[in-house]
Amino acid sequence: MELVAAISKMMGQVLVDTFTSPFFMGLWGMIFLLVVWQNKRQQRISTSFFKSHPDFSLQSAFYSTLLGLLGGMAGSILLVFLGIDLSSISITALWVSALLIMLIQPRFICFAYAAGIIALTNLLFGFPRTSIPQLMGLVAVLHMVESLLILLNGTFHPPVVYIKRHEKLCGGFNLQFFWPIPLLALISVGFPGAAAAGLEMPSWWPLLHDYSSFVGQQAFTIVPVMAVLGYGEICTTRTPQQASRRSALLLCLFSLLLLSMAVLSSRFPVFLWLAAVFSPLGHELVIWLGMREESRYPLYIKTEPGSMVMEVVRGSSAERAGIKSGDIIIQANGCTVNSYGDLRELLKQDQLKLNLQIKRSDRMLDLTWHPARNRIGNIVPVPETGASAYLVWQEDRYFFLARFLWRKLKTLLA
Repeated sequence: MELVAAISKMMGQVLVDTFTSPFFMGLWGMIFLLVVWQNKRQQRISTSFFKSHPDFSLQSAFYSTLLGLLGGMAGSILLVFLGIDLSSISITALWVSALLIMLIQPRFICFAYAAGIIALTNLLFGFPRTSIPQLMGLVAVLHMVESLLILLNGTFHPPVVYIKRHEKLCGGFNLQFFWPIPLLALISVGFPGAAAAGLEMPSWWPLLHDYSSFVGQQAFTIVPVMAVLGYGEICTTRTPQQASRRSALLLCLFSLLLLSMAVLSSRFPVFLWLAAVFSPLGHELVIWLGMREESRYPLYIKTEPGSMVMEVVRGSSAERAGIKSGDIIIQANGCTVNSYGDLRELLKQDQLKLNLQIKRSDRMLDLTWHPARNRIGNIVPVPETGASAYLVWQEDRYFFLARFLWRKLKTLLA
C-alpha cells in the first residue's frame, strides 16, 4: 500500500503541475480548436443533406474534451500501475511506421499496425531497439481507453449522412470522434539515487522485467504526455447505440488479449512473437467484423407508405411528442404521408397541432405533436428519391478481397 500511496501522490503532483503550465494549457487549447474544426466540418457535411439540422459541433467538442480528461485519467492509472516505461519504447519509430503505412491505406494510421511491424523487425533483425512487452502494453492501454470513450461518446449527437449503397439511397450516422488525452506515464531515470524524483519499483512489477536482472532496481519518474485518440465509423445497418456498444466491446476484448500477451511476453519468449502478430491482425479482425455488419441490409431506408424518422433532436418538441428514431409516420391529421415533403408542409405551420399515426416495429401508435417553433428541424427523415446530395459507399478493397476469398473457400468446401 505504501507503493500505491507514493505513486498516487506523485501522479497528483504531476497532474497539478501539468494543468497549471501555460505551455500545456496552450497546447490543450490548440487541440480543442482542432476538434471544434473537425466537428464543424462534419456538421457542414450533414447540413448538405438536410439543411434544417441543428449544429451541435461545439457541444460535441466540449463533450469529447471532457471525456478525453476522463480517458486520460483512466489511461494514466493503467500506464503507471502496469509499469509501462516509455523510455524503453522507440516512440519515434512508432510514429514514423504509422505514417508510412498510412500511405498504403489511411485507416492503417494506428499504433496497432505500426507496433506489430516494429516488433517483428526487432525479433527478426534486432532493429529498432525496443521493449516489445512495453510496446504492446502501450498499444493495449490506448485501445482500452478508446473502447471506453467510444462507449460514452458514440451516442452524443452523431452527425447524419445520406449514402448511396449499391444504387440505393439510405441514411446513416457518422460516428467520428477525436479526444485530446492528457496522460501520465513512467520514464526510467536510471538507478536509485540517480534522481531525487525517482521512484524505485519492486522486482515483481508486471511489465518491467524484459529479461534484465537489474530492472527491479531501476528508478522511475512520472511525466505528462499529450495524445489524441480518434475513431471513425459510419453505421447504416444499426443504430448509433448498437454500433458504438459493439465496437467498444470488440476493441476492449482486443485490448485485454493484447495486454495479456504483453504481460506473458515479458516472461515467456514465445509470446513475443504471438503479441507481434496479434497486434495488427487482431485489430484488423475488429475492423473486419465492423465492416461485415455494414454489409447487411440498411436500417434507414425509404418505406411505402410513410416517412421514416432517422433522428429526433434531443429536448425538441418532437421528442416530447414521443417520436423516436426508426418510427414511420403514416398519417398526419388524417392525411396519408407518402413522403417527408407531405409532412414538411404541415410542419411549416408552427401553430398547427398534428395528430400522427406512427408505425413502430409491428405496432401502430397515435401521437400528438403540439405546436412549437421550427418543428422542421426537430427530426431528420431518411433520404428519399430525388435527394440531391449523398455520399457514395466505397467498400474497403482489403475487406472485399477477404470476403471474396472466404466465399470461394466455402464454395470449394461445400
